[in-house]
Amino acid sequence: MNDGWNIVVCVKQVPDADDVTIDPDTGTLNRSDAPAVLNRPDHNAVESALALREAVGGTVTAITMGPPPAKAVLQTAVGAGADGGVLLTDRAFGGSDTWPTSLALARAAEELDADVVICGEESTDSSTGQVPPGIAAHNGWSQLTYVESLEPRPDEDVLVGKRDVEGGYERVAAKLPVVVAMEFGANRPRPAGLHRKIFAETEFEPVEWTASDLGIEDRVGLANSPTKVGGMDTASPVERERERVDTVDDLYEHIMEVL
Repeated sequence: MNDGWNIVVCVKQVPDADDVTIDPDTGTLNRSDAPAVLNRPDHNAVESALALREAVGGTVTAITMGPPPAKAVLQTAVGAGADGGVLLTDRAFGGSDTWPTSLALARAAEELDADVVICGEESTDSSTGQVPPGIAAHNGWSQLTYVESLEPRPDEDVLVGKRDVEGGYERVAAKLPVVVAMEFGANRPRPAGLHRKIFAETEFEPVEWTASDLGIEDRVGLANSPTKVGGMDTASPVERERERVDTVDDLYEHIMEVL
């Protein structure tokens, strides 16, 4: 008999995309100027994890990697209904690109004996979409990407993902353990209940793991990241000349001049 699945949901703290600005001197994001929030697609990932728990039983554990203030996004997940949370926090993680980030999350998922790992399709601060497949690759697990809904088959240890394709949709079945990337807007996240929200903000404390706890202290951080940002430029404002035309004949003449 199925005793339920160990469901892990990966969440990330990002600058609010509506308030992000670029430092004109360094060409980098002014992260301190924008409030930190839960990555928008991760709201859909949390809702999918909770709905999956309702369907098959088990537990939902939220994981995030970041500095201590990243606890806030775990509180958001717990407030929505997650059973617990793990904070991967260590200076050794600083500067990690998607490769060591997905490695850290993969090792944490292994430690939690995860059956299913659910992520948002991408993060709004980098938009690579590489972390969910990276977790699957590091652990040699199945993966379902750009999924809009999930159908569990607990008696078969199978999870089916439905996703849009040109001209229709497809259903893809994957054996557990599996990593899922949920599309942004795939569902309507439930609001946090008052009691859960109070618990998350006043009583909840995440489990904290360092890079050495996961045995990867020599495989993370900037030095172990294969990609580097060589520079960043902001787009120059475009000056456009405008000229009013009053008749179709004038418009035709202008078009012919351009052609």
